[in-house]
Amino acid sequence: MGFRTKKKKAAPCKPNVIPILDAVFIFIFFLLMSAQFLEIYEIGSDAPAVMTVQEDKKDKKPPLNLTLEISKEQILVKTGLDGNIAKTIGLKNDNYDLELLSKALVDIKKKHVGETSVIIKPSKDVLYKKVVYIMDTCREVPSEVGAVVAKNDKGETVETRELFNQIIFETII
Repeated sequence: MGFRTKKKKAAPCKPNVIPILDAVFIFIFFLLMSAQFLEIYEIGSDAPAVMTVQEDKKDKKPPLNLTLEISKEQILVKTGLDGNIAKTIGLKNDNYDLELLSKALVDIKKKHVGETSVIIKPSKDVLYKKVVYIMDTCREVPSEVGAVVAKNDKGETVETRELFNQIIFETII
């Protein structure tokens, strides 16, 4: 008489995922340690405005149209639609004379206290860092000067520490 043995079913094979998960966590750790965390700064600027002037809606007062033409040797401060040169700023110790530029901009702001925009036209050979320094000079009155006090178009006395906050880059095609 033969005994019959019951055949046991084999348990389903479950893969061991613990070593794979360990490897993934170690891989994530190395990715995080090798990542470069950069701080990206953004400087706001507006696009040049294009507008047609209608004959019946001309302003009584011509626009300031303050333009800074930046070359490697100098900064030309121009005003008006025809681009009259108001000031020429040269180099001082291989850098632009930003103190002289600031004084020129403060003088212009005293005459045109309501104006907030400046057009910057850098040439191709000017370093980006120097353009940023010029932009910073255009935005605020230096602390040693204090505030600009002048009368606006309505005859009211205005006190401000801001020069020309709206910076527009002229496009070169």
